[in-house]
Amino acid sequence: MTAVLDGTALGRWVEIALPDAPWGRPVPFVGYVYMDWEAGMSAKGGPADRPDDPPSLTVRLPIGAPSRVLDAAEVGTRETPPAWVAHFGPQPPVDAPWRRDPLLRGRWHKQFPDDLQVLVHDGEPRRTQRAAEGCWVRVDASEPAPARPSATADGVAIARSPVVYVGTLLNQPHKLTTLAQGDRVRFVPDPGGRHPLMVTAAYLAERAAWSIAPCPRCGLGEGLDPPSVMAATRFPQAEGAVEGFTAHCATCGPPSALTFSRIAPA
Repeated sequence: MTAVLDGTALGRWVEIALPDAPWGRPVPFVGYVYMDWEAGMSAKGGPADRPDDPPSLTVRLPIGAPSRVLDAAEVGTRETPPAWVAHFGPQPPVDAPWRRDPLLRGRWHKQFPDDLQVLVHDGEPRRTQRAAEGCWVRVDASEPAPARPSATADGVAIARSPVVYVGTLLNQPHKLTTLAQGDRVRFVPDPGGRHPLMVTAAYLAERAAWSIAPCPRCGLGEGLDPPSVMAATRFPQAEGAVEGFTAHCATCGPPSALTFSRIAPA
C-alpha cells in the first residue's frame, strides 16, 4: 500500500487501512474518492467486506494511513461514480494530465489537488511598474504549447514542456490591475524560477521566434511580455527589428538577467 493518496485518486475506489476503524474488526475501509468543495478531497464508504451497504464513513484526504487505489477487478460491481456524488456538485475530471505532470509534482494543494500557486502579472515590471504576484489557480484544462526555444549561456538547448495549462484565478491579486479573481489564465509548468508562470496568447504567439538564455541564478527562462513589447520598451526609437536584448530576471531582479535572441528564419 502507498502511504498517501493524492489527486490521481479522484474518481476512483480506494482502500485505506484506518488505524481506528469504527466497525471494531480488522477490515480496511473502502470508499469512493470525490471532491467536497468545502472540505476538500474526501472518500466516502465503509468496511471492505460489506460493499453493498450505503456509505457509513467519510474520510478526509490525504490521510497518513496505508492506502491504495483498487483495480478494476476489485471494484467489481460498485457503482462508479456512486449516485450520492451528485450531492457534492460537478466533479473534477478523472485522469487529468496536470495531476500526473512531473513538472508540477509537490506543488498542489493537499486538500484541493487541482489548485496551485502561479506567478501572475500585468506584464514586465519595467513597463508596468508592478511586480508579479503568486496567486492560487484552479486548473481544469490543457492545451498544446508552441515551441519555446531556450538555451543556456553555453548555447546548450533546454527541452521545454509542450503543454500550457488553463485555470481560474482563485484570489484577487493585491496590486495588479489587469487581472481579477475569477479570470481565466494560462501558464507554463516549466518556466524555471520558483513557480509556474502565467503566459498570454500574445506572448505564446511570438515565443517560437525567440531563444532565451535563462537567469543564471534561478533558471527563469521566460519573459512576462511578448518579446517585441520587451524590445520596444528598451529601444523605443529603433527603426528596424531588434535582434536581441537582455532583461532583468522578474523574480531575482538585477543584476541577474535573461538574454533574448531572435531566431533567423529557416
